Amino acid sequence: MTTNNAVRSLVAIVFTCALLRAALAADNAAPANDNRAEQEQNKKDAVERVVDSHDFTLVLGVGRFYLKQSAIKSARRLLGQWGREAGVGPGWNLEAPKWQEAEAVLLGHAAALQAQRFDHGAWIGETWSEYVSRKFDGEQADVIATHFQTEGGRLQRQLLDWYVGETMLFNYSFTDRLDSTLRGSEAELLELQRATQPRIPVEDIYFAGKYPDAFNFVAKGAGFEYAKMLSIPLAGALIRHIDELARDVDADLATRRQEVQPYIDAYKAGS
Repeated sequence: MTTNNAVRSLVAIVFTCALLRAALAADNAAPANDNRAEQEQNKKDAVERVVDSHDFTLVLGVGRFYLKQSAIKSARRLLGQWGREAGVGPGWNLEAPKWQEAEAVLLGHAAALQAQRFDHGAWIGETWSEYVSRKFDGEQADVIATHFQTEGGRLQRQLLDWYVGETMLFNYSFTDRLDSTLRGSEAELLELQRATQPRIPVEDIYFAGKYPDAFNFVAKGAGFEYAKMLSIPLAGALIRHIDELARDVDADLATRRQEVQPYIDAYKAGS
């Protein structure tokens, strides 16, 4: 065999080996990719089951009450400011019919923003899913979701939902951002009270004796970590969403002077 023939033969052998290695790698990669995709889908399904097991009623009730009061305070601050700048007298206040009409215009815009970014509740599920997915793998999420389908797990889940709602209410109450006497938010307060009443824990549940699996769940492992996640990081994220919306409502109302100026002018002309 000549030198050139030997070189060509060697190149052919190397090329063939390279093709074989590539083919084997592709064959091995396909099952690995399929397995990874299956694991990701299983985790997604488990996270959805965890989130779907929860009741968002108290989160929505607290948020609506706070957002309504925040919008009312913003509207009244702006109307007072614009009235002073227009030189109206002290009678320009909540008792004046034109003030009430102007306030209704501003609160209508606040309600529209709230409907877009809050009332549907989808943002709660999205935020909840994000935190669960970030904190737990698919197997852990499945353990949590499965536990919440048991009798003891259902009772624990109800307590967790209560604590999340209470945490949010505590946040707004003890920072003086809620006023139970504020006129205009009576409907939201009543809605929150009606939603809260049937969810108040009234039964003493001795998990260690009656539901030992539930006691062990929340005492260690994924259950313990899940309870911690709800109490601080997740509740904080829900509060931040509401606070951001309240600030955006305030900023939006501040641009609406031209819409309410006719009411100020009409009041000034008639006073």
